[in-house]
Amino acid sequence: MRQNCTFQILAPSIARPTNSFARLKSDKQSYNHLLASMQRLRARVYLKDGAIQPWEIDNDGRFHMPGDEQCWHLLLVDDAKEVVGCARYLVHDKNVRYENLRVSHSPLAKDASWGEKLRTAVDSDLQRARAEGLCYVEVGGWALAEEWRNTKAALEILVGSFALGELWGGCLGSCTATVRHGSSSILRRIGGTSLRIGDEVVPPYDDPEYGCVMEVLRFDYRSPTKRFMPFINQLTATLGKCPVLCPSPVPAWGLNARPGAYLPEQAARLELTPAFQ
Repeated sequence: MRQNCTFQILAPSIARPTNSFARLKSDKQSYNHLLASMQRLRARVYLKDGAIQPWEIDNDGRFHMPGDEQCWHLLLVDDAKEVVGCARYLVHDKNVRYENLRVSHSPLAKDASWGEKLRTAVDSDLQRARAEGLCYVEVGGWALAEEWRNTKAALEILVGSFALGELWGGCLGSCTATVRHGSSSILRRIGGTSLRIGDEVVPPYDDPEYGCVMEVLRFDYRSPTKRFMPFINQLTATLGKCPVLCPSPVPAWGLNARPGAYLPEQAARLELTPAFQ
């Protein structure tokens, strides 16, 4: 039987917070509890789906994706304070280079025929982000407990990126989405589009790490599908008031800053994963 659930946002300690969020709070204990709960949810969902193997789950039942602590996380939390839905967002500064993006380490990026074309397509969006003063976001890590599927919560966790993009002042982004269960087609209906180089469309590709076919989709978080706009506006208002937890003290100088995800020297140390789930 489903309980009620509420939104919770986790912010990385190295992020510069934004005054778009009304309830920013430093609480390492709560942050660590929710991060662990989210990782256990991902472990259960991904293992059952065949996307990961049992040896990838630690002794605490958690599936760690490299860079979790450097990402923002949108969570759905039940009455027992356990995570039942999640998505993660790696928010880059507008000056980020292609080599520092996760998509640059995907199997498609290493493909002899499409690697350079993928780079050209992504670089085009990076140039646009710089010209328009926007953040660039890589989205992934979706998971939803079975009992919450086919509910409004399932849609909320997917369209949440558009609401967060609005709160962050607009951004461009990309994700590597699985074709399994129609995930990529659902994201297209919300506003995702194929990456293009002229008249060529970047094709789906086989990802051996997750054992499925993936697509690279692009997003302009200022331009969702029109029929979702009322829902996104409602969700933006909700997320603007929901609790935002970070694991370290909030620097006063950052309260009016854009939410850049990490500093250049930290980006160089960040372990990269081939693709988001």
